[in-house]
Amino acid sequence: MAFPPSWIENFVHQLSYSIFPHELPTPLGCHYHQEQGAWEVALFPSMRRVKDQRRQQDSLSPAAFSFDIQQALPLFEELHHLDWVAMPMTGENEVGPHLLFEGIVEGEPVLIRVCAEIPRRFQSDPDLIISA
Repeated sequence: MAFPPSWIENFVHQLSYSIFPHELPTPLGCHYHQEQGAWEVALFPSMRRVKDQRRQQDSLSPAAFSFDIQQALPLFEELHHLDWVAMPMTGENEVGPHLLFEGIVEGEPVLIRVCAEIPRRFQSDPDLIISA
């Protein structure tokens, strides 16, 4: 994947200040691409490796965090739509539960997803799994 335009990198950095992890360290994952003239950006927490004493094995769970929506709103020049997608409506939506922002940032149309968990395609990425 190519490096993001600098405005996306700056925007994601500023947006990350609206995310408050419940446990540290909690790295964030980010995926971006341009589709039909708009930039789509997904932010998501890492997975935590949790020791299960009863089963004698580790399991993975999303790192818990909260998101301050009001703190994020001023980052958009224009906000056309804000939605909470509690359950994806189709099997094609791999991002799971997420906040969806549609608007304009740095003069560019954007679709921003703040995901409650790692999208399926990234769940096996070892860089997004941290030990508990």
